[in-house]
Amino acid sequence: MFKLFLALTLLTGLAGCGLTSPQAVYEGIRAQEKANAVGTNAPPNQGLPRYDQYEKERSVRPETR
Repeated sequence: MFKLFLALTLLTGLAGCGLTSPQAVYEGIRAQEKANAVGTNAPPNQGLPRYDQYEKERSVRPETR
């Protein structure tokens, strides 16, 4: 019974890993940079743009690969 419980727990945990979107990762990095800037002399609007703006700028740029 314990092995079944452990297997279901691991599968549920792994399934949750697939729910992380690129937008969530980007917003997490943006929030961390914003939090790190608190108490410094950095201007408040100096960080990363919102994800929508980032995607818009990214889609306009030609790929250089």
